[in-house]
Amino acid sequence: MRHLRTIAVIPARYASLRFPGKPLCMILGKPMIAWVVDAALKATLIDEVCVATDDERIAKAGFDAGAKVIMTPSGCASGTDRVAAAAHSLDGDVYLNLQGDEPTIDPADIDALASAFRDTPQPHMATLSRPLTSAAELHNPDVVKVVTTRNGDALYFSRSAIPHYRDHWSSGAQKDAPDGLIEPLAHIGVYGYTASVLGRFAKMLPGELEKAECLEQLRALEAGWRIRVVPAVGAPGVGVDRPEDVARAEKVLLQRSQ
Repeated sequence: MRHLRTIAVIPARYASLRFPGKPLCMILGKPMIAWVVDAALKATLIDEVCVATDDERIAKAGFDAGAKVIMTPSGCASGTDRVAAAAHSLDGDVYLNLQGDEPTIDPADIDALASAFRDTPQPHMATLSRPLTSAAELHNPDVVKVVTTRNGDALYFSRSAIPHYRDHWSSGAQKDAPDGLIEPLAHIGVYGYTASVLGRFAKMLPGELEKAECLEQLRALEAGWRIRVVPAVGAPGVGVDRPEDVARAEKVLLQRSQ
């Protein structure tokens, strides 16, 4: 199989309702975006690392960390739209959308995501998952769940607890999944796309399932595309959604450095 030129693109914007300037927040002495760039540069299957942004301050931080920088329109509606805009100035066969608020992402997981496109048949898209850790996570709408086919392709993503164990949950209590049945998975929101799919995806209108769950990956499922769900292989990480998450991310990074 020919070499698939794989580019990691980190979309980042300054504006955020919950955490303005999030990509530049300092984590153990350097901007959060720099931690993501570092992880991508350490991955062995990545040919190029790019920060896609509309903000000069983020652009400088990305460049200083060793990434190529592409300025993208401020009107990009989502990270995927920003990645697609950056792709016009890049030359890749596969694009990975690495979130700029995942400073603890493991380079091994970036490689695992990239390797999904070396499968035959090649999926349209790929993403990552991990086991859920508790009943609280299973029933938390901020933790997206995914169920898959036996060969690892996504059947559905939801903010609700899926699958619903009718007999086990008949009392209505928020319990763990029953032992011996399918293990629920938490979705990790990083994506890979073939070059042709990325361009098509960015032009598609949101579907009804996407509108209901506010999950853009459902747009692809509604279109009949295959999304390969790859089990994370690296150490569990911490996403930074709010200022209070910074301390948790720092704790993870310090533990890894010991």
